[in-house]
Amino acid sequence: MSCEILGISFDAPEANKAFREKHDFPFRLLSDYDEQVGVKYETRDPGTDKVSYSKRYSYLIEPEGIIRKSYEVSEIPVHPGEVLADLYELQNA
Repeated sequence: MSCEILGISFDAPEANKAFREKHDFPFRLLSDYDEQVGVKYETRDPGTDKVSYSKRYSYLIEPEGIIRKSYEVSEIPVHPGEVLADLYELQNA
C-alpha cells in the first residue's frame, strides 16, 4: 500500500511556500484560501466569518475517495505513529 501525505491550510499559496521553505516541510502543502475544503471536511464552521486557522484534522482517504479514518489531532508528536499503525492495519485487513 502506498500513501501520499498532503497538508492544507487557509493560507495563500505564497505563504505556504514560505512556510515549506522556512521549516523544510517535506510534503506538498495545498492552499484552501477560500476555505471551501475546510467547510466540506468540517474543519471550519460554515456559519462564521473567514478564519485564520482551521482545526487540526487528518484523514486516511483511499484512492477512490473513501475516507477510511479521520483524526482530530491533539497530540502532534503521537499522531504519526497512530496513522502508521492504522495504515498497517488497513493493509493487512
